Amino acid sequence: MLRITENLESKKTVRLRLDGTISPDSFEELAAQCARHRLDGDQTIIVDMAGVIFMNHEAARKLAQMRTEAVRIINCSPFIATLLDAAKSID
Repeated sequence: MLRITENLESKKTVRLRLDGTISPDSFEELAAQCARHRLDGDQTIIVDMAGVIFMNHEAARKLAQMRTEAVRIINCSPFIATLLDAAKSID
């Protein structure tokens, strides 16, 4: 289960704090929220992974593909950072 907490830090920045487990199904909810904020204009989206305890390889691959200048991923545990780095190198 994944909980997403949205916090508008400024007109140009929104932080999405994630808590729990990221599965392919819960990733779709995160992708939908990011897409909504990208449609709002020139916002930077900070995906705060401090509360993520697990994610599988498929979710890591999708999240790594989402990472751009406008979508920043922060506060990853060593396990999550390794998954994201491995997914990035596969693409």
